[in-house]
Amino acid sequence: MTPLLPAALTPADLPLAELNCARLDGELFPVAGAWCPVDAHDGPETRAAALASISPSRAAAERMSAAWIYGLAAEPDHHQFCIDVTARTRKPSESTTQLREVRLGRDDARVLGRQLVTTPLRTAIDLARWGRSPGCPAETALLAALLAYDGPNGPHVDEQALAVQRGMPFSRMAAAQLEDARRLNLSRH
Repeated sequence: MTPLLPAALTPADLPLAELNCARLDGELFPVAGAWCPVDAHDGPETRAAALASISPSRAAAERMSAAWIYGLAAEPDHHQFCIDVTARTRKPSESTTQLREVRLGRDDARVLGRQLVTTPLRTAIDLARWGRSPGCPAETALLAALLAYDGPNGPHVDEQALAVQRGMPFSRMAAAQLEDARRLNLSRH
């Protein structure tokens, strides 16, 4: 049976007053500036669909926003998005969103709930290179969880760690963090 309502509701679906009333009545819960029915599964698809309402056009959720979508971190105060340098978009008017231009390869992002999201491996690499926010490095446990997210058949980190070392800013530090995360995963098995 097809659901009558989308997984994430915004003022484009229903007036804001009705959404707030439904939230107060316990029928909806807030997620990333949207509202979801209380019987909706709070998983990656739902979180990504909720984030789509504030995402800049053609942007991918990245770093801590992607980690939150995958269920590995708390929702960040400022959602982080990236867009390929070849695409054009406007800077978001939302003060709670950050947008940066990057090179996105074909395998660097996937679509979840109508929202483009960097893959767990790309998210780990970006967090190792740029941290959670300026001056705040990512924790090794979070990087390890992202590297293990797609399971043992997912992409192998050694090849990606080598790619990070080839002429990218902060590459030695990022490669060392990814290696620590890989070792943490190996010690768990």
